Amino acid sequence: MDQPPLPPKKPANPLQGLSPLGLMDGVMGGQASDWEPPMAEDLEQLFPGYHDFKFIDRGGMGAVYSAVQNSLQRRVAIKILPPEMGLDEAFVDRFHQEARLLARLQHPHIVAVYDFGRNQSGHLFIVMEYVEGTSLLDIMKKERLTLSRSLEVTAQVCEALQFAHDHGVIHRDIKPTNILLDVWGRVRVADFGLAKLAETSHQTTKQNRSAMLMGTPGYASPEQRRGEKDMDHRADIFSLGVTLYEMLTGHLPVGVFEPPSKKVQTPPGLDKIINRCLRERPADRYQQAKDIRSAILQQVEKMERSVMQRAIAKRPIVSMMTSVIVGAGFIYLLDALDREVLRKQAAPVPVPTYVDSEHGPSVLKLNETFSLVRLRLTWEEARRRIDATDGIQLASIRSEEELNQLRALLKEQNITSHIWLGGRELADQKGFRWEDGSPFTFAAWMPASPEPPLMISEIQAKNQRTLREPSGRSPDWIEVYNPGPTPVDLTGWNLRQISGRYAMDGRLGRQEGSAKAALVVPPGGYQIIHCEEADGPMGDDLAFSFQLEAQSARLRWSDPRGRLIQDTGKDWKSFPADASLIFDADTHSWSWSQEPTPGQPNSQAREFFSSSADSQAFSQAIIMLPSFDCRWSLDTQRRTAWSLVRHSKRDSGL
Repeated sequence: MDQPPLPPKKPANPLQGLSPLGLMDGVMGGQASDWEPPMAEDLEQLFPGYHDFKFIDRGGMGAVYSAVQNSLQRRVAIKILPPEMGLDEAFVDRFHQEARLLARLQHPHIVAVYDFGRNQSGHLFIVMEYVEGTSLLDIMKKERLTLSRSLEVTAQVCEALQFAHDHGVIHRDIKPTNILLDVWGRVRVADFGLAKLAETSHQTTKQNRSAMLMGTPGYASPEQRRGEKDMDHRADIFSLGVTLYEMLTGHLPVGVFEPPSKKVQTPPGLDKIINRCLRERPADRYQQAKDIRSAILQQVEKMERSVMQRAIAKRPIVSMMTSVIVGAGFIYLLDALDREVLRKQAAPVPVPTYVDSEHGPSVLKLNETFSLVRLRLTWEEARRRIDATDGIQLASIRSEEELNQLRALLKEQNITSHIWLGGRELADQKGFRWEDGSPFTFAAWMPASPEPPLMISEIQAKNQRTLREPSGRSPDWIEVYNPGPTPVDLTGWNLRQISGRYAMDGRLGRQEGSAKAALVVPPGGYQIIHCEEADGPMGDDLAFSFQLEAQSARLRWSDPRGRLIQDTGKDWKSFPADASLIFDADTHSWSWSQEPTPGQPNSQAREFFSSSADSQAFSQAIIMLPSFDCRWSLDTQRRTAWSLVRHSKRDSGL
């Protein structure tokens, strides 16, 4: 029997409009299906009420056509599924359920669903709004989006996602292909719910279902990549963060990535928004899409007052269309922000000489002696990787002159991240050595802990009423106690929180502008340190920029030189709100108290918690801290973005 001719892979005259189902390379898994869609001219007899069918594209779960609806004389998009999917009654029921749900998503920024069903040939189909315009991906291929346009698009996608999430619909594949812009420039988000629908089909291949569950590589959240089936709407939050980063920089945030403020000189406040979207754990991301939109608006409002005044003075009247899309005055303020960013980009600033490789790390050459290798590794991983590269070694620093030279170079390039050096502590803790064999004759350490050391005396990871700021916030907090006879400076002391495989840490104080009086704890004194993930600046140096995990976590407290002073020993478990974990210095044990006493001696403990701290690791590597005048500390647990390397005579060409 003769086979029907195949539809063309690309129409001779491609339509200007786009299918709302994402077309190619979306959640449907590309060309993985054996099914061949019917020719466009054969569809009129299968779909009474529609004519002028035109083939647009196909995917593993079906094909997309456009057609004119006879009754309303409007062009629509029609998605047709392979007929074998109609044989799975469980899938058919799920298809009808999902289609009804999608049809209720009536929103200005969501592609509308008009109809669905099964035709006489057995094809399941869904009829949708035909979007006259182009995709965000096509725009990004042709030009770099301005800052104002990137934020404008993100704000509108947030509105679409919030509406869908409120109605129980997760997109699962937010990416530039599925973000359409119509001829008026309005954002239309497509492909809602189809990945979830695909999972229920027994007719779909295992490969396709896996791809649909995972979303698109590069945009999929960590839980999607792990194949977790109980993921929720916060997977869309992650994907939107990836998309925003790509709009701003032209690149995906793969591995350890440069923040947009350093890569393309966008306002630094946007870095925090993107970083929070891209957190590993869903609980640490924004919890609602509307929160991202609010954060964007807040960042715009934090611009210099002069920029705002110039924008309002020049364009005081806002059109109704602009108000609908982004809110009164927002787009004009963003235009002013664009001009401000372009002005800063035009200024003569040092340009890092990155060498990007598809198969290796990025390299920033500082001078003829030193380079920075940018790849997030532990010290041992960095040492092995660099030892295998000809012409370079993890760097030794041999004199104050070399350190001063590095200080200037790092400041010039605005490098503030921690940096691995090529040195570590000897196993017996009686000295240090450089990995390149040079003598360890020069050192530039952070201050050592006094004896007895500064101790954490109380921890409250579930603060609700115990301690409130004037703003009304109730941050988590730790209390530190100085048991010694002399004052102790808190600058450089480190707190690390470990919850499962997730870790966050921070150091107190900074190189410039530190509140020195607040950073000194007098003999016998107590000091409260806040732990909160605030949207804006913390306001002082006595705060760590992360919240304590209330459910299950452990804390490690280290002095500025990296010596472990305290460890809670094991993860704490659930506990009542406003209860405190207190430390007994005599027994070196932790216990719970129902009566917190911030800034005062501890109250009576009610329940024993854990035993003494872990022993100190003996193989400590040297890490340089640019934010603390390039002084040195010790660390073996951290993964650090930069490693400093020294060029040997047999240069590798870096």
